[in-house]
Amino acid sequence: MQQSTLLTSVEKCLTWLETQMLTFDNGYNGVYERIRIDENIRVNWVRPDCNTEIARVLTLYKDVAGEDRYEALNENIKNWLTRAQDNDELSAWYGAFPFYLIDGYDTQSRSGYYVYQNDNGRVLLGLLHMHERAPDERLLRSAAKLADYWVSIQRPEGYFYRNDGKTQPYYLGPDFVGWMAAALLKCAKVTGNETYRASALKAYDYYLSLQLEDGRMRTSYELMKTEDWRPVSSETSKAVYAFSVAYQETGDPKFAAALEKAGRYVLRLQHPDGGILNNDAQTKDAALQNNEQLCDLVYTQGFALMALYEAWKASGDRAYWEAAERLAEFLAAIQCSGESPLWDGAWRGSYNAVTRQWDGRANQNNHIDEGGMYSVYTGWCASTIMYGMLLLLEERKRSAEGN
Repeated sequence: MQQSTLLTSVEKCLTWLETQMLTFDNGYNGVYERIRIDENIRVNWVRPDCNTEIARVLTLYKDVAGEDRYEALNENIKNWLTRAQDNDELSAWYGAFPFYLIDGYDTQSRSGYYVYQNDNGRVLLGLLHMHERAPDERLLRSAAKLADYWVSIQRPEGYFYRNDGKTQPYYLGPDFVGWMAAALLKCAKVTGNETYRASALKAYDYYLSLQLEDGRMRTSYELMKTEDWRPVSSETSKAVYAFSVAYQETGDPKFAAALEKAGRYVLRLQHPDGGILNNDAQTKDAALQNNEQLCDLVYTQGFALMALYEAWKASGDRAYWEAAERLAEFLAAIQCSGESPLWDGAWRGSYNAVTRQWDGRANQNNHIDEGGMYSVYTGWCASTIMYGMLLLLEERKRSAEGN
């Protein structure tokens, strides 16, 4: 694929974010979560995980494109993140991030009050990625506070939970362990604090126990009858990412073996057009979003793109690089265009690889339909797709300069 195609795709999406999804005053209180097309609303949640992912994209975009046009927005998002974090030293949740804030500042919502293990893990990882690329002590302090909180409530089994009415009780599912494990391992590398490394490895021990012989991960639905709408492809694509990070940071062959098994499973789910299918015929009972023709874009495609890139870095296996390029090309090809100025440049949440049109829902025991063809997400979907594309562009640039 031509270099300009991916960069154009990223820039179209950034234009959508800038024109449709910012809070007042160039995102002073962050970026909104998503559009719900069927409800004709822009959801008024501003989420720390989505905003961290977007700030990470803007940070990488500056390096890849050599432009600083989004620096003011990036700074606004980073400042908002420092305000959104629980900074009360007397709080039992000191250092954690809430699920969301209404319009970026209203803390009264009971749903936004909760703290999620997976969201906080992705925030921690994103803060560290940004600090590594552009050192910022403010981000590092925020990351340390966040890591300390989750280490403090880790259970002997390796997962992260405390029955306090606020920490979400989905602690057994792989998504609620893998992100935090990878982030804590990265935090240990950046800070030199071995406490984070020990916590990460304990979490990975539990995480490894969730991998089945065929390579896929047991799902949250199988473990706790929750997250019914999260497809098999999501849990295992994210495992590829987590195992890739673990192998790169530790060199332990057990992570190389886990990566190989999970990676081959995800490669088997790749459609000839490039998208990662939700599941295969053997795993229809592992989640309630189980249409074998669909490609989930909220929980899978962007994360899979990041994962395939990391798997290539960790293993050196060109099959992962080639799969990442096919996936990026597929995503650029299906990007919304000519549908509506309200979401052109973004991606809807579910696509049918057979009919080649938007299709599917994520409303399986989920009344807010967190995904599917009518959801247009900033974080989770657009942010991870853009980040994966930019990683590929950066690697191509690096290779060209090396030659």
